[in-house]
Amino acid sequence: MRNVHVPEWKTSASLIWRWAVLALVLHLIWEIGQLPFYTLWEEANAGRIALYVGHCVLGDVMIATLAYLVVALAWRQADWPRHRFWTSGLMLIAMGLGYTVFSEWYNVYRTGSWAYSEAMPLIYGIGITPLMQWLIVPGVMLVLIKRTRIGWRWQKSPTALYSLF
Repeated sequence: MRNVHVPEWKTSASLIWRWAVLALVLHLIWEIGQLPFYTLWEEANAGRIALYVGHCVLGDVMIATLAYLVVALAWRQADWPRHRFWTSGLMLIAMGLGYTVFSEWYNVYRTGSWAYSEAMPLIYGIGITPLMQWLIVPGVMLVLIKRTRIGWRWQKSPTALYSLF
């Protein structure tokens, strides 16, 4: 096979796309799992719960993707997990946690958009499950990317770039 040049913007876009798809899958699983810790689970119908989960998952994907982009811009590398795994990963998790603390506080205590059930353990008034979500899910995403080399297979074979999704 001859060496095919893949423009850098295409590989960068593919990395970001893969990150977003992985975020969608893992955050969807987490959001469904943490539903009993919110009052919506007790009072809403199935349609409202589905809208709530969809809204939250799309927000999670946006946060995760924007955090990925901020780290990529900070290091000027779209494939930063390969080169700066720990420092960049900590930056990404810190951004996700920071936004989550603000969002949970704002939506629970300022606007009343959602509320915690009695089952939700709290740290300084913020639910533990959303905090754990932004520690665990990005950590799992980073480990999956690092171990499976999702995202930089294109360096070995340009056609492998599109084979995962």
